Amino acid sequence: MKKIIFVGLMFASFTVAAQTVSLRVVQSNYNSTDPDGVGPATGSVSFRFEIFSSTPVLADALGLSVVYQSANLMAPSPLGTVVRLGTLATAVNWSQPINNQVGNTITPLSYGGQSFNTRMIIGFTQGEGTPNCAFGPSWTPVCEITYWTKGTGFPQGGYVVNEPGTILPQNELSSDGGGTLYQLESPNFNSPTPLGGALPVLFSSFDAKCSNNGTLISWSTAQEANSSKFEVERSINGSTWTNIGSVAAAGTSVSNRNYQQIDLFGGTALYRIKQIDKDGQSIYTDVARTNCQTKNISSVIYPVPTKDILNLVIKSDRSVRTQFLVYDMQGKLVKKVDAAVISGNNNFRINLIGLASGDYMLRSNDASLQLNKVFTIAR
Repeated sequence: MKKIIFVGLMFASFTVAAQTVSLRVVQSNYNSTDPDGVGPATGSVSFRFEIFSSTPVLADALGLSVVYQSANLMAPSPLGTVVRLGTLATAVNWSQPINNQVGNTITPLSYGGQSFNTRMIIGFTQGEGTPNCAFGPSWTPVCEITYWTKGTGFPQGGYVVNEPGTILPQNELSSDGGGTLYQLESPNFNSPTPLGGALPVLFSSFDAKCSNNGTLISWSTAQEANSSKFEVERSINGSTWTNIGSVAAAGTSVSNRNYQQIDLFGGTALYRIKQIDKDGQSIYTDVARTNCQTKNISSVIYPVPTKDILNLVIKSDRSVRTQFLVYDMQGKLVKKVDAAVISGNNNFRINLIGLASGDYMLRSNDASLQLNKVFTIAR
C-alpha cells in the first residue's frame, strides 16, 4: 500500500526535494453565450493546469489550486466535471479524492495588483502500483476546469492565479509512494491570468537575452486593439517589480509588430511585459529569466532601422560631458548633440528629422565612451 495520508493533500512523512517543479494556469476556451440562458452568467470559460519539471519525475499524488474573484467567476450549477489531460488522462489507477471547485471564501489577497477572495482546491492520488504519471522539462497539461463568467467586459471571468507551494501546501506533487515531496513553484505568481474573451493584444513572442550591453528584452504582437503602451518590468525576487522602460504601442494593428527594450544593469533578473489599454486595463506576459553581465560603460541604440528619433541608452560608472556626432557614410558630420552623461542609466533621444534615408554612424567625441554605432534611417 502507498503510505500517503491525505489531510487536504498533506503527507505524513516526506523529503522535500530540491528539483524545480512548477505549476501554471492557462485559459483554454471561452464562450460568450449564457450557459443556462437565465443569468447571471454571461458566458463560460475553461482553464487548465500545466506542470513543468526540470528533470523527469513520476508522480503518485497532485494538489492543485487557484484563487479567483467571485464577482466575475462562479462555479457552474450543476457542478462541471474536471477533465483530466496529458499523462494524467492515461495514468492507471488514479482517483480524485479532493474536489472543491465551488471554492471557499478567503480573506482578500493581493497578487499582481489584483484582489482575490475565493480559493479552489482539487487533488489527485494514485492507488496501488509504481508511480506512473510522468512530467518533464516541458509544460504538460494536467486537467481542465470550466466555470461560468459574470463580467460583461474583458476579462469577463476576472483573474485567477495559482499560489506557490511555499504559501499553500496543497500545491504539491509527491513521488516514491509519498516519500518525496515537491513544493510547486509558480513562475507567473505575480502575473494573474485573465479569463474571458479576445485579448486586446495577442503576443506572438517574448524573450530576454544577454547582449554586449546587458539584457535585451524583445517582444512581438500578432494583433493589437485599443492598446496604449507596454511597460517593461524587472524583478530580482519575483515579488517586487520595477518599471525599467515604457514603449508606445501601435494602438490598433492586424500585422506583426516588434518591440525592444534594453536593461543595461543586466545581472540575474526576471522580466515581464505589462500591456496597458487606452482605458487603463492591463495584462502581463509570462516571466523570462536571465543572468547577464555588463561592462562599466556600455551603450545601445534602438530602434534599428529608425525614422525620426534614435534612442541611445548609456550605462556608465562615471559622469562625462560629451557630444554625440552623427556622420553619413561619406564621413560628413551631419549632426551633433551636446550631452551630459551621469553615473548610472542614461536615456537620450536624438532627433533625426531632416536627414535623408540611408546609413549613418553615431560617435562620441569622448574616447572613454567608445561609441561607434551604425544605424539606418528608413522613411
